Amino acid sequence: MSTPTAPAGGQPAPTANTGQPAALTSRISNDTVDGAGKADPKVIASHRGSVPTGDSDATPDGSHAEIGVSKVEAFNKVLYRSGRSGKVLLWLLGVSIGLTMFAYALDQGITTSIFTTMASSTFGQHSALAVVSTASQIIRAISKPFIGKLADITSRPTTYAVILVFYVVGFAVAASASTFAAYTVGICFTSVGKSGLDLLSDIIVGDLTPLEWRGFFGAALAVPFVVTVPVNGFIAEAFVDEWRWGLGMFAILVPVLLLPAIFTLYAMQRRGEKLGMVTMAASKRIRMGDAQGRATPRRATYWAKLLHQGLIDIDIVGLVILGVSFSLILLPFTLATSSPGGWANGRVIAMLVVGFVLLVGFVLYEVYLAEKPLMTGRILKNRTFLAAVTIYTFNQMASATRNTYLSSYVYIVKQWTTYEWTIFLGITTMGLSILGPIVGLIQRSTHRYKTMMVFGAAARLISYGILVQPNGDMVQDTARLVVAQLVFCLGSFNVVGARVGSQASVPHDDMASIIALLTLWSTLGSSIGSAVSSAIWTHEMLDRMRAEMPGVSEATIKKLYGNIRTLRTAYEFGDPVRQGAIRAYARVNGHIAVTALVMAAVPLVATFFMPDFYLGKQQNAVTNLGLDGERVDVPQAVSRETNLEVARKSRFRRLVDAYYKDRV
Repeated sequence: MSTPTAPAGGQPAPTANTGQPAALTSRISNDTVDGAGKADPKVIASHRGSVPTGDSDATPDGSHAEIGVSKVEAFNKVLYRSGRSGKVLLWLLGVSIGLTMFAYALDQGITTSIFTTMASSTFGQHSALAVVSTASQIIRAISKPFIGKLADITSRPTTYAVILVFYVVGFAVAASASTFAAYTVGICFTSVGKSGLDLLSDIIVGDLTPLEWRGFFGAALAVPFVVTVPVNGFIAEAFVDEWRWGLGMFAILVPVLLLPAIFTLYAMQRRGEKLGMVTMAASKRIRMGDAQGRATPRRATYWAKLLHQGLIDIDIVGLVILGVSFSLILLPFTLATSSPGGWANGRVIAMLVVGFVLLVGFVLYEVYLAEKPLMTGRILKNRTFLAAVTIYTFNQMASATRNTYLSSYVYIVKQWTTYEWTIFLGITTMGLSILGPIVGLIQRSTHRYKTMMVFGAAARLISYGILVQPNGDMVQDTARLVVAQLVFCLGSFNVVGARVGSQASVPHDDMASIIALLTLWSTLGSSIGSAVSSAIWTHEMLDRMRAEMPGVSEATIKKLYGNIRTLRTAYEFGDPVRQGAIRAYARVNGHIAVTALVMAAVPLVATFFMPDFYLGKQQNAVTNLGLDGERVDVPQAVSRETNLEVARKSRFRRLVDAYYKDRV
């Protein structure tokens, strides 16, 4: 029976390690090729060669990853075979991660879409809503590599503790903010915590599940959203006018839900120490030790050397350049309209110029100067990764473009209660959370994913189109709004496939890097989407409101522009002012939806460039090693065609073969 342990070769991924309960792996055996235990007579078993590890696997003290991996595997084998106590600890680990993701789901479902919308209106800065989204998305993206390296230098539970501090401080600052700028700072702090939960949870699943179950367990992390969406409706109803207390509640709730995960991981470390073994919860320094397996002494010089090496490993200079570059490029889209002279303002122009110069500088630095660039040569040459990062980035870009002002639009054009408003916005979250595990089970049954990806990308494209009326305005009738939300959920078929395919395309050594890079660029894609949406909104909305509300004073228009709560509470639905605002909102949001529609076409095209790997019991499709480090038999189609027969193939047949090929 395979056991979910660390990779058998190369550098262990820098992640928290909580395992799935033993029951989850009891059905996974290396004795069969498919779930039924029968091999397809049309295929034969073969192995791809292992990818050798290089010097990058060496730790600061010169030891190599294989030493630490063997120690971790030994501990996990003992844990799985240690009877009731070992199983209890494994179940506690699974439950702890579930609670952690529950905290994440509560936060994601309400703070951004509800509390931030209300807070921006309270400060009279509703038009700057995208500023918060853009800034927080950039922070989330850039913090990914930092968090991953922190988990290596310290330990997994220590990293969770740091994330918890960012959460609590961020919520406290945002809840007590007296200005919109202070609120934005607080939300950016919480973004670091969200980034850590995202990254660590994804890597845990990648470490501890075979490809055939990867999609299911990866998507299962989102199952808490099924519970939190309806719960968030009640929370929003209670705190919509008291958003400060709502944020304060999260400052208490998140620590309560995260502490079990922290204590469980520390308990795992302690048990390993008593057994004289190393656990995956420990730091990379302890996991690696020296060539004889002894841990390196904790001297100040060693810690300084470790910190220096860690900064090099995460390419600190490159990350800073990239973060500053994106900030300078994207923020002007939000700030230009409110600046004197608009886009002609000297400061706006300077920000854009410096931003693009830094972006070019980032590329040159990565190519010629970086000791360990963010994207190594072998990753850049990986066609699967390039297709997956395109899919992830443009999906997130289109989604952020559509969603940034969708909550405001629905709040104005519908006479819904706060609960109904919240539930409508949560339909996509709930749908994606339910469909994700189902997609994973289909992958487990078919052992493939590409055709489902095409279906999901096409469905998401249709969902954007449903929102747009023939005249370019966004739809207002409830039926089409709800159908668009539901069809959008079918995008799970595309997203889950891209995640599994990208992780399958690299040896275990590179898996953490692939996950971090995908989340880095997709999160930056979200920030671009928020900036684009903000640019359209700030450029068009005031003029459109003036056109649709003739006779209304400029002061009133600007007040309504900056505070949607006043627009909804001070004017009845049939009031000419409210109806004029609805027409203005429909036109501007229609333009935003069309922009998202164009962006969503890119993932559909990129999906055709994804290979269709066989999803079996291997950890990845490159080395074909199982979770226990042993070889796994993977079926591959037998080709008996001669060169002449290949040459005589029709163009259609060659296209079909290219579609189904399973090479990187």
